[in-house]
Amino acid sequence: MSWSGVRGPGSGVQASDTARFWFRALGALICLLAPFILLAIAHRLWIRRRALVGLRAKLTGRPDDRTTGRPDRGNVVVHGVSLGEVMLMKPLLPRLGEGPFILTTSTETGTEGLAKAFPDGHRTHWPFDLPWAVSAFLRRTRPRRIVLLEAELWPLTLLAARAAGVPVQVLNARLTERSHRRWRLLRPIARRLVGSLSLAIAQEPAYAARLVDLGLPRSRVAVSGSLKADMVRPAAAAAAQTEAERIALPDGPLCLLASTSEPEERAPLASWQRWGRPQGWTCVIVPRHPERGEALVALCRELGLSARRTTTPDPGPRTPDQIIIVDEIGRLGALYTLCAARGGIAVVGGSLGSGRGGQNMLEAAAAGCCTVVGWDTKAQPDPMRLLRGASAVVELAPGTLDAQLAELAAQPARRDALGAAGHQAWSTGRGALDRTIRILDRHRTPAPGPRTNP
Repeated sequence: MSWSGVRGPGSGVQASDTARFWFRALGALICLLAPFILLAIAHRLWIRRRALVGLRAKLTGRPDDRTTGRPDRGNVVVHGVSLGEVMLMKPLLPRLGEGPFILTTSTETGTEGLAKAFPDGHRTHWPFDLPWAVSAFLRRTRPRRIVLLEAELWPLTLLAARAAGVPVQVLNARLTERSHRRWRLLRPIARRLVGSLSLAIAQEPAYAARLVDLGLPRSRVAVSGSLKADMVRPAAAAAAQTEAERIALPDGPLCLLASTSEPEERAPLASWQRWGRPQGWTCVIVPRHPERGEALVALCRELGLSARRTTTPDPGPRTPDQIIIVDEIGRLGALYTLCAARGGIAVVGGSLGSGRGGQNMLEAAAAGCCTVVGWDTKAQPDPMRLLRGASAVVELAPGTLDAQLAELAAQPARRDALGAAGHQAWSTGRGALDRTIRILDRHRTPAPGPRTNP
């Protein structure tokens, strides 16, 4: 037995031939755009001086030797675009059934997360949606099933998998209103691509309805809730204390700026200067992208603040009011636990004007933090619904950010109540993983052998 998902009425030889046609047609168009793609890569590498991790594998579709898996048996490819999706793999993989698994990602933080969570696993980078890269990737990984986490719908990959008879499932699926509007502009193509999915298990009914609107049959859509509630595990107090000692954290409450992106730190830092610094609060910044550490030091200097990075071997003199920049991955959980234990405030980024739509605020709530978010949380509707329903989150407004934070800092009882309510909301939201596995079990059918790749 193997996983094949649900095959709709359009499956079979005719559907595969149609998928091959569209793969070649769309691939030809993408080839015409290849010079512009290469220019964008060159701009990132040489102008912006930012490395592009896994460039060879992404451009060629040829994984490293250690990532080829077991071609004699066929593999299950599981893809998470970045660190958040990669972390979903840890509780999910043991429940997915038989492997072997090939784990893929696209970003630098995702690459680091895979190496840390699955040091002995088969790992590689997801290919760019270029015809030669996609074909080579499928030929070398020989998947019998592809599992995508959240929102990674690549046109050529979907068409190539359809032509090869490889079922593609999307778990913890989300489709924002903005993405939905964009797909609708290309509705005939969207119906062909989205309709090729064998199964989509959505985080919430609104996402499921949008997938159906784009052409995925209702029989191949289900709702499980967000896997991220099950993924979250608050750090133990001992681990939090070890982290406090490692970064030489002063005593007193914390103002934790978590998973922030440019330009989200400036306004909270300026606010902390007014109410937090005089009252002995320590400000800790954990940027979403650790490579921004030096830029954050420069921002602090611009604001007249002293700052140190935890990756700097000798940070120099330390003062109680020094900003601590944790430019490392894997440290945020312990800091959330510390923040809760000290009655602090956790301001979760991605929601304060970066355009990301919010980062996972359930991590802060699960630890019992007083959880604060900004005005843009559209990418996190499921966690926000849980927290709003329990009155467990403070939502800042752009013009009143300073006043709202200052008011909250002066109300320790309110902070404690918000932390307790957040922890309770997280507890009641768990169970999505069990629901996902039950849905997969209902759609488990014998799979045909893979066809020839395009």
